Amino acid sequence: MTEEAEKKEVKGVESSEKGESKFDDYSLMEVPKNQRYGFFNMFLVFGSVYGAIAVIWAGGALGYGLTFTQATLAVLAGTAVLTILGALMSAVGAHSGLSTYTAWRFPLGRWGGKVAGLLLITVTTGVGWYAVETWLFGIIMNEVYPTSPFFSVGTAAIWGGVLMIIMTYVGYRMLSFLSYFSIPFHMWLIAVGIAIVLALKGGMSTVLSAVPTHPMGLLDGISAVIGLYIAGTIISPDIARFSRSAKDASGAWIAHIVFLYPFLILGGVAIVLATGSYLITNAMLKLGMGIGVLLIILFGQFIINTDNLYSGSLSLVNFWPMRREWASVINGVIGTAIASYIGFSAGASITPFENFISFLGEVLPAMGGILVADFFLVKPFLERRRNPKERYKFRENDRYYNLNIAGIVALVLGAAVGIFVNAGIPAINSLIVGLVSYVLIYAAFKAAGRSPEVLPYVYKGGRLK
Repeated sequence: MTEEAEKKEVKGVESSEKGESKFDDYSLMEVPKNQRYGFFNMFLVFGSVYGAIAVIWAGGALGYGLTFTQATLAVLAGTAVLTILGALMSAVGAHSGLSTYTAWRFPLGRWGGKVAGLLLITVTTGVGWYAVETWLFGIIMNEVYPTSPFFSVGTAAIWGGVLMIIMTYVGYRMLSFLSYFSIPFHMWLIAVGIAIVLALKGGMSTVLSAVPTHPMGLLDGISAVIGLYIAGTIISPDIARFSRSAKDASGAWIAHIVFLYPFLILGGVAIVLATGSYLITNAMLKLGMGIGVLLIILFGQFIINTDNLYSGSLSLVNFWPMRREWASVINGVIGTAIASYIGFSAGASITPFENFISFLGEVLPAMGGILVADFFLVKPFLERRRNPKERYKFRENDRYYNLNIAGIVALVLGAAVGIFVNAGIPAINSLIVGLVSYVLIYAAFKAAGRSPEVLPYVYKGGRLK
C-alpha cells in the first residue's frame, strides 16, 4: 500500500469514529495503528483473560479420569494443537485489525459470518462460557462463605455477574489495565496453593502413584484439554487485533499458553490425585487458604469472564449493529440469569461444566480450521493476495459477498464430524475436516471457473453493517 493510500485509510477510520461511543472499541472496523500495543501488553492480557480457575477445575476432571502420566501426555498433545491454532488465529487478528466475527465475513460471507458469530460465539462464549464462569464464581464464593444466604451459589452468581457486566462495559482498556497487576499475583497464589496441598498430602510420590477413580481414555483426555481452551483460541483475534504486529501477537499467544496452561491444568490434576477432592478450591479451603482462594477468584475469574462477555458483545454487534457496551449488557443479563438458574438448581454439581467443554471441543475447531485455511492458503495461493496485510481489508466501494458457500459447507461438515464421529479425537477431527474441506471446495469452484462467493454487495465505507 502506498503512503498516500495509508493516509486515506487512516483518515477514513478517523472519520468513521465520529459519533461512536468511546467504549465501542472499533467493534465493526479495523483498529487504528495508533491504538495498538506491543508484545508485553499482549502477553499480559492473554495470560490474564485465559489463566482462570476453570483451567484448574478442568485439571480436576482429568485427575478423576487419568493418572498423572496420562494427564501429562494429554495436556502436552492438547497444548500443541492450541498453540499452533492460536498463533495462526492471533496473526490473522493482528494483520487485519478486525474482530473475530468481522473477519469471518471473508470465509463465510457477511450473512454467514453474522449467523455463525451469533451461534458459535454469542451463544457458546458470550452467553454460554460467561454463564459457566459466573456459575463457578457462585460455587467458590459459597465455599468461602457457606453459611451466608448472600453467598449461596445462585445469589452470588447474580451479583457477581452484575460486577462483570460493569467491567465489560468499559472494554479492552479495562482488560489491559487489570492484566498489568493481576496475572503475577494470580499465578503466585495458585502456585502457593498447589505447593501447600502437595506438601501436606505426601508430595509428588503420592500423585504419581495415585489411581483415578473414574478412568477415561487418553484420547478423551486430549479432547477435553482442547475443548476447555478452544473457545479462547478461536476468539484470540478479539485481543490480537490490538497488537502492533503479527509477530507480537503470535509470540504472546505461544508464550502464555506454553508457560501458563500446562502449569494450571496439571496443578489441578495433581491436587485431585493427592486429595481425592473434585473441587480444587475446596481442597485449598480445607487447608486454610480462604483469603487466597478469594483473591484467586477476584483476579482470575472476573477477568476471564470479562473477556468472554467482551467477545460475545463484539459478536452480537456484528450480527445486529448497536453500541458494543449495550451488547455486553444484553449478553451479560442473559448469561447471569442462566448462571443463577444453574446455581439454584444444580448447585455445585460439576456435570454442566464437563458437558459444556466437551461440546465446545466438538464444534468450534471447525471454524478455526476454516479461517486458517482461508487466510493462509486460499487467499495467498488461489486468490493471489500475497501480502497478509491486504487479505482482510474493507475498502470503500469495493465489492464483497453475503455468502461463501465453501465456508458454510465446510463448517457444517467439520462440526458434524466433531459431534458424530467417535473415532480419534473429536476436536482435531473437526479442525482438520473444516480446514481441508474448505480448501477443496473452494479449489473445485475455481477449477470450474466459478466463485463460491455469491450475493455481492458494495461496501460504502465507515462502520460495517
